[in-house]
Amino acid sequence: MEKRADIFSILKQEGKLETLLLSSAKETIDDPYEKNRVFTMMNPLPVKAYVTQISFEALKWKYVGQLPTGSIQVMAEKKDKTLFLTADKIQYKGNNYKCYRDDSQGFLILERESYIIIILALKND
Repeated sequence: MEKRADIFSILKQEGKLETLLLSSAKETIDDPYEKNRVFTMMNPLPVKAYVTQISFEALKWKYVGQLPTGSIQVMAEKKDKTLFLTADKIQYKGNNYKCYRDDSQGFLILERESYIIIILALKND
């Protein structure tokens, strides 16, 4: 059996990883009668990952126009999966992103042996 090269560790050694800031929010109910909810953003956590842009062809044909232009694909360590799933705001180079969720398939996260690949949709706030 041949041993395969670990792509993520090679990218880490070459210094190709970039920092993303993941922030989760704390929900509080101000008025219990009207059910007004306020979300308070917590301090962001830095996560190192390899980031690539999703091509225009993939946005049009693979995701059938559901992802906005400027969405990214992130390769990160397996241990950071829950951080991505619980993050309410993901910052990268001044833009805000969210973990893309397809109604039929759930979160678009591909798990490999030593890393995960996550699709992040651009937030147009």
